Amino acid sequence: MAEASRVLRAARERAGLTLEQMSARTKIKVTLLQAIEGGEFERLPGEFFTRAFLRTYAREVHLSPDEIVREYDASRPVHDLGPDHAAIGRSEPGNGLRGDEASRARSWPFRVAWPLAAASVVLLLLAISVLRRPAPGQATEPGAVGTIGTSAASEPPAAEATPAPGRLTLEIRPTAVLWVTATADGERAIYRLLQPGERVTVEGRNELTFRVGNAGAFEYSLNGAPGKSVGRRGEVREVQVTRENYRTFLR
Repeated sequence: MAEASRVLRAARERAGLTLEQMSARTKIKVTLLQAIEGGEFERLPGEFFTRAFLRTYAREVHLSPDEIVREYDASRPVHDLGPDHAAIGRSEPGNGLRGDEASRARSWPFRVAWPLAAASVVLLLLAISVLRRPAPGQATEPGAVGTIGTSAASEPPAAEATPAPGRLTLEIRPTAVLWVTATADGERAIYRLLQPGERVTVEGRNELTFRVGNAGAFEYSLNGAPGKSVGRRGEVREVQVTRENYRTFLR
């Protein structure tokens, strides 16, 4: 069974929803929901509808639609892209155009837009160049550089920066049902639903990246210090923490 199927089913069961209730909410037939949860994607009507169903299901159980679709794509072999991908270049039903004509018809806005975009960039660069030119007669006042140097020399030396920590420790304490995926130094550390009251710790040496599907319920600490809010309830947020920037996430 695909990872996306397991995550979706677990989220539905934790939410206390039956397949019939999910069908009423999402307008997806029970048989198709069973196929999704069983990883039997060949029973679904093509790649386009499969992705649409996965996104609808994910939103209903407060998961990230993009993450679920990525997980689905990762589980599919390259040759099993479905009829939607194979249809590229064929004539579209009902439009009366052959494959090459349909392709040209679809691409004409891009052929028009690219030259316009290039011209806009050139005009913007010219405008910036003109605005940066000094006004006639305007010159740098003599001695200004020396004054700046003297002022800088009179200031006391800045305090040495606090050294970066040797490791990064993220402790997650969800206040509501929360979907989280996290990596430590590029390696997946967690990918699942968390329940309120749980405590999960992720450690890394240089970098921690986490993505949450219900940002308002994401309470956490970094190296023992409480962290700032990363978003509101229902929002999807992705955060990258390094040894250099982790203090910006502290309260």
